[in-house]
Amino acid sequence: MEDFKSQLGLTAARLRTAADVTAELTGLKSMAQGMIQRAERLEQNLFTVALFGAFSAGKSSFANALMGEMVLPVSPNPTTAAINKILPPNDQYPHGSVRVKIKSESDITTDVQQSLAVFGLAASTLDDAHNEIAKLDPSQVLSTAKPHFSFLKAVAKGLAPIREHLGSELLVDMKEFKAFVAKEEKACFAEWIELYYDCPLTAQGITLVDTPGADSINARHTGVAFNYIKNADAVLFVTYYNHAFSNADRDFLTQLGRVKDTFEMDKMFFIVNASDLAKDEDELRGVVDHVRKNLVACQISMPRIYPVSSQTALLARLHEKGKLQGSAEKVYRQRTNTVEGELMPGAEALALSGLAKFEQDFLSFTIQELTQIAVKSAVSEIRRAVTTLDDLISTANEDESVRAQKLLAADTAKQKALQGVHAVETSSEERAVEKEIDELLYYVKQRLFFRFGDMFKESFNPAVLQDDGRDLKKALRSALDELVRYIGYTLGQEMRATALRVEKHVNHSAKRLADRMGDAVRESAPKLELEPYQPRSFETPEFEETLPTYRPEDFQSTLGLFKSAKDFFERNGKQGMQDALDKQLQAPVQAYLDAASRRFKDLYTAALLATVQDGKLGVASEVEEYFAGILEALSATVDVDKLTNSRETLAQLLA
Repeated sequence: MEDFKSQLGLTAARLRTAADVTAELTGLKSMAQGMIQRAERLEQNLFTVALFGAFSAGKSSFANALMGEMVLPVSPNPTTAAINKILPPNDQYPHGSVRVKIKSESDITTDVQQSLAVFGLAASTLDDAHNEIAKLDPSQVLSTAKPHFSFLKAVAKGLAPIREHLGSELLVDMKEFKAFVAKEEKACFAEWIELYYDCPLTAQGITLVDTPGADSINARHTGVAFNYIKNADAVLFVTYYNHAFSNADRDFLTQLGRVKDTFEMDKMFFIVNASDLAKDEDELRGVVDHVRKNLVACQISMPRIYPVSSQTALLARLHEKGKLQGSAEKVYRQRTNTVEGELMPGAEALALSGLAKFEQDFLSFTIQELTQIAVKSAVSEIRRAVTTLDDLISTANEDESVRAQKLLAADTAKQKALQGVHAVETSSEERAVEKEIDELLYYVKQRLFFRFGDMFKESFNPAVLQDDGRDLKKALRSALDELVRYIGYTLGQEMRATALRVEKHVNHSAKRLADRMGDAVRESAPKLELEPYQPRSFETPEFEETLPTYRPEDFQSTLGLFKSAKDFFERNGKQGMQDALDKQLQAPVQAYLDAASRRFKDLYTAALLATVQDGKLGVASEVEEYFAGILEALSATVDVDKLTNSRETLAQLLA
C-alpha cells in the first residue's frame, strides 16, 4: 500500500511552517490559526471504510484478507451482531486492545420487546421477557421469524452472566473479543466492539468498520448503517458468489441507490466474494453481469464490481509472512496448482485472487484521491497567504502620496464591504429549500405506491394464508401488520435519503449566498481572497419507522374481502384487497409525510440561516483583518523586509 499517511504528515508540517511564518503578521493571523487547525486535522486523519453485506456474504473473510491476518471470526448470526471497528493502535490502546460496549438494560429490553412483538408477546422487563421466551415453541416459528427466535433464545441464555455489565464498557483480550463476535449469547449484548490492531490497512490510518448484516433485526442498525453510508470515506458491499440477492440486500442497495448521487465522489465498491467457485471465466463473467443488473435495478449506475476470492487472498498473505501451515497450506497448493515440495507463489496468487486489483483501484479512487484533495486544499491555503502578502507588499511600496490617499479611502471601503456582506438576503434561498422539500416528499410518495403491489405480495403470500386449519383472521392481521411495518421501514429509509438530498441543497444555497458575499466584498476590496466555502455536515434527523395514524381496527372491512385462500390466490381475489389497501393507506402515508415536511422545513431553514450567519461573521472577520493589514502597510511603520522574507518562505513551501 502506498504511504498516504506520510503524505498527510508532510502536508501538515508545511502548514505548521506556514502558520509560524504568518502568525505575527497583521492581516494574516487568523489565516495562520486556520492553517494550524487544518494541520491538526491532517495529523489526526483517519479514513473510515464501512463494510456491508448480508449473512454468509463473507464479510469477515474479506476483512481478514484486507488485514492479512485471521483476525475476525465468523459470526454465527449477524442479524444480531454488533458493529466491529478495527482501528490503528495508539498510546492509550496498544496493538491487541479491545473495547466492548455492552448494551444498556433499556436498549436490550427494547430489542427484546421488538422481537417478542413478532410472536404477539409483550414484556415490560427483562425478567418478564425471560418468562415469555420460555413459552416459544420452535415448531410454530415461521421462517421469517427465525432470526427473532434465535435472538431471543440467545438473550435468555446469556443474560445471567452479562447482567452485571449492562451499560458498561469492558476492556478485553483477543480471546474474549472472538467470543463476543462468535458466540451468539454474548454477541447479542454488544452494542459495539473496537479492536486496535496493527496491520498494513490500519498503518495507513484506515479504520475498517464491519457492520451488522443488511438483514439485521435490530431497528437501531438501520440508522447506524445510514450514518456510515453518509460519513464513511468508502463503502464496500460484499455479496457471495452463488447467493441470490435477498430482500434485505435489495433494501440496502436501494438505499445506496437513493443517496449515491448526493456524494461529491463515487465511494462505493461491490465485491463478489468466493470467485474461485467459478468453473471458468465465462461463468464468472455471467455472475458479475447478474450482480451488475441487480445493482442497476437499484439505481446504482456504472457500479465498480470486483470478483475476489478472500480465502485465496488471505492464504497468499499468510504465506508471504511464513504463517501458512497444515491444512491451510494444502488448500493453498490446490488453489495455486502447486505440488508438495514445489515453491508456492506469493504475489501471483494475490493477483489471481482478485484482491490486488481491488486494492489498487480502491486506494487510487478513494484514499489517494482524498489525500490529494487534502493536499491541494492545504496548498491553496498557503497560496492564499502568498497572494495576501503580495498585496500588502505592493501597497507598502507605493509612493507616499498614493498611500496617503488610500489611507483616507480604506475605512470607507471597509465599511462598504461589511455593509455589503450583511445586506445579503436569504429569503429566496429559504423558499427554494422549502420547495425542494415539497418536491422530494412528493416523489417519495409516488415511489412508495409504485412499489405497493410488490409490498402487498410479499406480505399477503401463500405461505402465510393457507386453508390448513390455521387461524386465517389472525394470519390476515399479521400480514397487514407486516405490510404496514414494511411501509414504515421504507418511509424511514426514504426520509434519511431525503435528509441527505436536502442537506446537499442547503449547502448549495449557502454556497450561492457566500458567493454573493464575495461579490459584495470585491467591489470594495478586489484583491481580498476570501476563504472558500466549506460544505457543512448536519446531523441526520431520526424518523419513526411506523405510521402513527395506523389503527388495525379501521381495516377490518378490507380484510373481510378475504373469502378463502383459493379465491384469494387462484381467482384473483387478492387484487380487490390490494386496491382497497392501496386506497386506505394513502391517508396514513400522507399524514406521515406532512409531519416529516414540517420537521424538515423547520430544521433545514434554521440550518441554512445558521450557516449563512456563521458565514457572514467569518467573512466580516476576514474583511476586518485584511484592512488591518492594509492600514499597517499604508503606514510608515510596517517592516517591508519582514513581509518580503515571509513571502519568500511561503513560496518555497509551494515549490
